[in-house]
Amino acid sequence: MEIVTYPAIFTPRNGQILVDFPDLPEAFTQGKTMEEALEFAKLGLAITINDKLGHFEAAPVASPLAEVAAAHPEATVREIRVDLDQY
Repeated sequence: MEIVTYPAIFTPRNGQILVDFPDLPEAFTQGKTMEEALEFAKLGLAITINDKLGHFEAAPVASPLAEVAAAHPEATVREIRVDLDQY
């Protein structure tokens, strides 16, 4: 079991919820509902980290949740936690 946790920014826009990871810009995704956005965020995070590790790259250090939330007061900021072995 290899668990990773990164903060994600959820921003409603044009009927979608956009999801961005400040530490992993390539892991962006979106969903129609918050539940869908959360599921896609987990998948995007797992795929991005697994890809980095598969190419012998180090995963970046996750930013503190409080810092990301303070920098994005207009959005919902949540930690996304995944077990990389499940993806």
